[in-house]
Amino acid sequence: MPRTTGNAILASLLIFVLPGAGTEAHAQYSRKTPIVEAVQKTRAGIVTIRAHRPGGRKDVLGAGVIIDERGYIITNRHVIASAEGIKVRLSDGTELAGKLVAEIETHDLAVVGVESDEKLQVLPLGPAVDLMVGETVIAVGNPFGYANTVSTGIISALDREVTMPAGETIGHLIQTDASINPGNSGGPLLNINGEVIGITVALRDGAQGIAFALNAETVQELLTKHLSAAKVSGVRHGLIFKEKGLARGANQARTRLAENVDELRQGDEIICIGERKVANPFDVERAFWQRKPADVVSVTVRRNGREKHCSLTLSRSEQRDSAGTKPPPQPEPGTQTQPAGR
Repeated sequence: MPRTTGNAILASLLIFVLPGAGTEAHAQYSRKTPIVEAVQKTRAGIVTIRAHRPGGRKDVLGAGVIIDERGYIITNRHVIASAEGIKVRLSDGTELAGKLVAEIETHDLAVVGVESDEKLQVLPLGPAVDLMVGETVIAVGNPFGYANTVSTGIISALDREVTMPAGETIGHLIQTDASINPGNSGGPLLNINGEVIGITVALRDGAQGIAFALNAETVQELLTKHLSAAKVSGVRHGLIFKEKGLARGANQARTRLAENVDELRQGDEIICIGERKVANPFDVERAFWQRKPADVVSVTVRRNGREKHCSLTLSRSEQRDSAGTKPPPQPEPGTQTQPAGR
């Protein structure tokens, strides 16, 4: 009897715990939303920047976006202005010494260089020509020191113009209601696909849900000018890149030539320079950063619907180190606003 009773009790407990036959299971939904996926795939391309101030003043914390795997990072100029030392922390916790490479005062931008034993993950800029008011955006930064904070919102407006505290007026800005606070400066504004459509630059003083980001197209144009192959490496390639304006995701690399350049022809669609794929004017410039005058570079183009391999001989340029560009570290072979990083 005791044994029979025990089995009966056990059976009762099992019936109580396990779902009975015919019980409808609860629906399960994927928690890995497009926002989660965008954050996960871009995390390694976003860094934390700490600028040490002289005289015992408080450090300034901001964010940055890796724009080249050799160690080039873009951030806001006000983050690193007057810094006596720059520290860059990667997503895996690795801390590297940073060096100022270029300053673009008109748009509160700076490029910081680091030396790394490994190639860094790059977050390509743009495309940002088809932005839509109301579309979802994601901001990543270090507000008030809370590293790698993610916030979401929408594009509230396009082509805004604001006056910064230093007096410069910046236009073609993206306005967003994503939560932006001191410490977000220099961080990316992403779309739902994880593409960098902007660089956070300012927030409206005394307001909530009004912040601004530099349009990625503007950033790309500035980098193409201030980090040209001529200024960084002292080489002249003779290419004038012009985007085709094709649909998103298609190759947009169309070029015209300043002159006849070796085997290249007007209107060739550039696919690769060396081993580097090309999708925009900045890609063209950084493909020549570690080249020297007289180097012969392989260029793959599409001409009349067919791929062709051409040779391009580089010449010397006298523009190196002008316009505030400094030699970067190279691995071996109006609205009243306040900066978002203060």
